Amino acid sequence: MKDKIVTIKDVAFEAGVSVATASRALAGYGYVKENTRRKVLEAAKKIDYHYNLVAKSLRTNKTQTIGYLLPDITNPFFADIARGIQDFAFSRGYTVIICNNDNDNIKTQLLMKMFIRNRVGGIIYSTPYNDALKQMVETTRKNGIPTVNCYGSTRINASDVITADATMGCYKAMKYLLELGHRHIAILKVRGSGISKRRLEGCKKAFTEFGLEMNPDLIVEADDFTQRSGFRSAKLLFNQPNIPSALFAFSEQLAMGVLKAAKSEGIAIPRDMSLIGVDDMIADLLDPPLTSLSIPTYEVGHAAASLLFDRIEKRKNDSPPRCMLMDETLTVRDSTGSLRTAISL
Repeated sequence: MKDKIVTIKDVAFEAGVSVATASRALAGYGYVKENTRRKVLEAAKKIDYHYNLVAKSLRTNKTQTIGYLLPDITNPFFADIARGIQDFAFSRGYTVIICNNDNDNIKTQLLMKMFIRNRVGGIIYSTPYNDALKQMVETTRKNGIPTVNCYGSTRINASDVITADATMGCYKAMKYLLELGHRHIAILKVRGSGISKRRLEGCKKAFTEFGLEMNPDLIVEADDFTQRSGFRSAKLLFNQPNIPSALFAFSEQLAMGVLKAAKSEGIAIPRDMSLIGVDDMIADLLDPPLTSLSIPTYEVGHAAASLLFDRIEKRKNDSPPRCMLMDETLTVRDSTGSLRTAISL
């Protein structure tokens, strides 16, 4: 084999399969039994065959890549999703182009052009709504490129959507605070965010179940899900005459900003105020460890990639959109306590 160019026919002969089966196994598309795929890969390795991705991309007008668009690559939430996406894609012989758009229209437009120029097989996005994102999804649909919305804006109709069962998750978290005796509870949400809206519905459901009404003055809107916005919003809240006995922040980064603001104001957590966050990425490393709604982020990324490759490999881009809801689990730590441990207002 070393004296001649090794071809896919050689791989097929070595593995004892047809050329078509060997091609599908190496390219990562179409149906191939797992034991057959392994046999082909082992044969290719044995005879030192290297699959020509450049030639394939010229034939199919697609490269062995997918795109992942996220708003903030420094946020561990999205980094963990990216790992799940990348691991699944790698198992299919694909690489992932990971791009940070900062929820910026111009950046999104440029990245969209880059994805199409690189002939990606599909795109997963986790970004909030902007006009360029909507245009991107419409453009990729026209070009036959499937998209999956993975914890991104639900205002855009992607091929498939994977998101949190945010309403039920926040219902459980708010019910927990109410069972602890808290009534003067603040909520820190994000302005214009669809998932914040669903989270607020869950909180209202818990209040209604207890025969109570939420105080609209304690629903605070941050500009985005960042720690900076959490700090700024909490400082404004803490400058009011009475601080709440509990606060529910709709992201871990927001909650981290609240912790920083509370410390600057001399407010002890949970003695003076209980605090709950969402995401649970580094919650157990905070001081105090943060009670949080846990989201299986790696599994989310893995599932999003699975949905995308189902369309890439089986050509299901015209089939009806699918929606997958991921359960959220409340993990109780040291940042919450009963009302008697907080300031009684």
